[in-house]
Amino acid sequence: MVWRPDTPECNESGKIVWELVPYTRGRGLDLGCGPSKGFPHFIGVDNYKDTQLFDISMKPDVVVDTCERLPMFGSAAFDFVFSSHLLEHIEDYKSALKEWWRLIKPNGYMVLYLPHKDFYPNVGKKGANPDHKHDFTPQDIVDAMLSIGGWDLARNEDRNEGSEYSFFQVYKKRTDGKHLYSHKAEKPKKTAAIVRYGAFGDLIQASSILPGLKAQGYHITLYATPRGWDVVKHDPHIDAVILQDTDQVPNEQLSVFWEHEAKKFDKFINLSESVEGTWLALPGRSNHKWPINLRRKYLNGNYFEFAHDLAGVPMPPQPKFYATDEEKAWARKERKSWGGEKVVLFALSGSSVHKVWPHMDGFFARLLLRNEEMRIVTVGDDMSQMLEMGWESEPRVIRKAGKYTIRETLALLDVADIVVGPETGVLNAAGHMPMPKIIFLSHSSPDNLTKYWVNTRAMEPQTHCFPCHQMHYGFEHCNKDQKTGVAQCQADISLDMVWDAYKELMEA
Repeated sequence: MVWRPDTPECNESGKIVWELVPYTRGRGLDLGCGPSKGFPHFIGVDNYKDTQLFDISMKPDVVVDTCERLPMFGSAAFDFVFSSHLLEHIEDYKSALKEWWRLIKPNGYMVLYLPHKDFYPNVGKKGANPDHKHDFTPQDIVDAMLSIGGWDLARNEDRNEGSEYSFFQVYKKRTDGKHLYSHKAEKPKKTAAIVRYGAFGDLIQASSILPGLKAQGYHITLYATPRGWDVVKHDPHIDAVILQDTDQVPNEQLSVFWEHEAKKFDKFINLSESVEGTWLALPGRSNHKWPINLRRKYLNGNYFEFAHDLAGVPMPPQPKFYATDEEKAWARKERKSWGGEKVVLFALSGSSVHKVWPHMDGFFARLLLRNEEMRIVTVGDDMSQMLEMGWESEPRVIRKAGKYTIRETLALLDVADIVVGPETGVLNAAGHMPMPKIIFLSHSSPDNLTKYWVNTRAMEPQTHCFPCHQMHYGFEHCNKDQKTGVAQCQADISLDMVWDAYKELMEA
């Protein structure tokens, strides 16, 4: 549109707020933020001039005389700098751009939203903002940026639909001095987006639908958190990724964000709460308080089947972790360093209180007594290190909790003779691999989780609340075994049950 006197002019950044998400992770500035920052995590910087001109009340995080010089901030201190409808107020705008560029880390972003010369009253014309010093076209900013540093112009768009009368640019900082224009790249003809913000196992499960989507001809964009992305970043079926930090988009605004993003794709597959919230009841939701027999009746769907149906991708499931050649070579070398004839890869715990098996020590003792050449490799996060205590003097127990990255851990699956553990990302990644597996089920049933796994023995406790089909963030809704201090369902998976499964798998 072309600006009219009745066009809304307040909160300009709100008009493009969802477009900011891919470029404003981490720590960054909102220069000239006015009364409302783009997102809560932005550091708002302003000089209160709009309060003087238009009596607009505001409370920026940092007050400055001018945004043209920002000596209080160090060079390369920020992941992004965002500015909406500010640059046209600054006389020496080229110096301002240079100063803003100084603040950005390599591979960080400068995001600009400016009134377009062709859509907004020019300086001195009727209706023009009396404080404007310049009228810009997108090319004016590109020309100014040519002498400032290396960059890739990732977005360069006229924005004149609805109440907009502006243009939007995103510059990604390069260190080689080159100027690239990736916004001009040819757009894919058939596009699909997958939203999955979960942890390691959630992304491994989500990977199951990727080959089917690719076979249907889709260019695939994944929306994920950095933590989840780590396990699928080398999956050849993923063409693009949009990373979001935790709460970068506040939870209460996610549905609006998703609705906005869905319009950009031919197919939009939202796997958030495809397991948790659907088949695993969340605290506070009505189904979390259903009688247990009702949860078992209605929440026993298979996680893979649901994801495939949601995506319109036929079964069977095809989840896979893709290790790089370097990671595979590292895993073989690491395996050789352990010695021994057989390796048990034991995942110590998962992300919730009900994902710890308390009879681990007895199992280890039986393994080592039965076979002196056995090697047991324990993996998990830093917190899992306490579960390794007591085995410090046993060289055949190779304690690696908190030592391996998740990708290193998953790369080791290829060199393990058997994988044992609770419902974790490690077991999810191993589920469709050929080696034997023993999994300690907790809130999921075999129909939920292991229905399509291969060479697997799922340990089902005879606990009155198993399977509960509930998410747990503590023991408020989870029965605790008073003797061991862990979830009752895990305590009720006896050592003999696991030992019998081990012998069946390894000695058949």
